Amino acid sequence: MRYNAAVDYLEGLNPPQRAAVEAIEGPVLVIAGPGSGKTRVIVHRLAYLIDRVGVNPRHIMAVTFTNKAAREMRERAARLLGDRAGSITLGTFHALAARILRIEHEFAGLDRDFVIYDADDQRSLVKRAMVDLEIDSKRFGAGPVRNAISAAKAKLLGPAEYAEEKANYFEEVVHRIYERYEALLAQSNALDFDDLLMRLVTLLQRNEDVLERCRG
Repeated sequence: MRYNAAVDYLEGLNPPQRAAVEAIEGPVLVIAGPGSGKTRVIVHRLAYLIDRVGVNPRHIMAVTFTNKAAREMRERAARLLGDRAGSITLGTFHALAARILRIEHEFAGLDRDFVIYDADDQRSLVKRAMVDLEIDSKRFGAGPVRNAISAAKAKLLGPAEYAEEKANYFEEVVHRIYERYEALLAQSNALDFDDLLMRLVTLLQRNEDVLERCRG
């Protein structure tokens, strides 16, 4: 592992930021508000771990929420680490989930070439499911229904699990639409954004071999 003695990865950081960069033993939780330099601290921490501690960049995963933040993080890491930054697994939660699901598609019960539906695709599919089920879209809007399905998936509830928790007529209708929505997704070889996280969590919970490969 190359060591870049000319670069001080702590330069320009305030004491709390330096502490976050240098903390290498056990879990570390950093709570910081907007504009406090979170991305800078993360990137300098990556560089510190690789260049000073000797961690293999292939053993590091950096995850963020937006594509813009991921691009910024990778660009900053490249400026500090050069081509070594390319070996870091870095991206959004959804992008990394999709990447792992494509690699482990057989164990996830998926076609490797599944397509990913965005919010507009999801609303269109909910509307189609409602038409198929002859459910009045004026009484039950596609937006609230989509949000309810998304909330269910965030709790790792598939249609069957959601059926056990439904507590009112609206949720009964959502359950019917959810079942049809999932069937339409399967027909299109598609996952929605919520599926990416739900399917990955379920896969890692149920398959120890895949979990160990990801840990490695």
